[in-house]
Amino acid sequence: MKTTFKNVYIAMLIAIGLVLHIIESTIPVPISLPGAKLGLANITSLLTVVIYGPITALIVSVVRATLGGIIAGGVSSIPYSLSGAVLSTIVMWLAYKGLYPRLSLIGVSVLGAAAHNIAQLFTASLILSNVGLFTYLPVLLIIGTITGYFIGLVSNLTVKTLKFNIDKQQARGRKLL
Repeated sequence: MKTTFKNVYIAMLIAIGLVLHIIESTIPVPISLPGAKLGLANITSLLTVVIYGPITALIVSVVRATLGGIIAGGVSSIPYSLSGAVLSTIVMWLAYKGLYPRLSLIGVSVLGAAAHNIAQLFTASLILSNVGLFTYLPVLLIIGTITGYFIGLVSNLTVKTLKFNIDKQQARGRKLL
C-alpha cells in the first residue's frame, strides 16, 4: 500500500508539473528575453526534492521536462529543458541536503534557478557552437533570482501544507510516504 501511495503522489507531481509547464508556455512575456520565464514547473521539482529525495526528484524532473517539451515546446526544446531540469534538481538537492534550514527553500530555489540558467546556456552554446552566449548569463541570473524567489516562496508554503496533511493522515494510521 505504501508503494501505491508513493507512486500516486509521484504521478501527481509529474502531472502538476506538466500542467504548470503548459500553462506557463501560454503566458505572454511582455519583453523579449530568450530563456526567461517563471519556471512554475520547478515547484514540483523542489517539492519532490524535499519529500522524496534526489532520485525521485530527478525522475519527476526528467519526465516532466521531456513531456513538457513534446507537448508545449516542441522536440527542439527538450535538450534545453532536460539540461536545466537535471542540473537544477541536483543543485537544489545538494543545497537542501547541505544547507537547509540555514538556507531556506527560497535560497535553495534561487540556486536551482541559477543552475537551470547555466545549464541551458551551456546546452545552447554547445548546440550553436557559440560560447559568446554566456555574455547573456548576468541577465538570466538576475531574472532567475527573482523567479527563484517566487518559486521558493510558493514551494515553502506548499511544503508546510503537505507536511501538515501527511502528518494528519499518518496520525490516522495511513502510511503515505
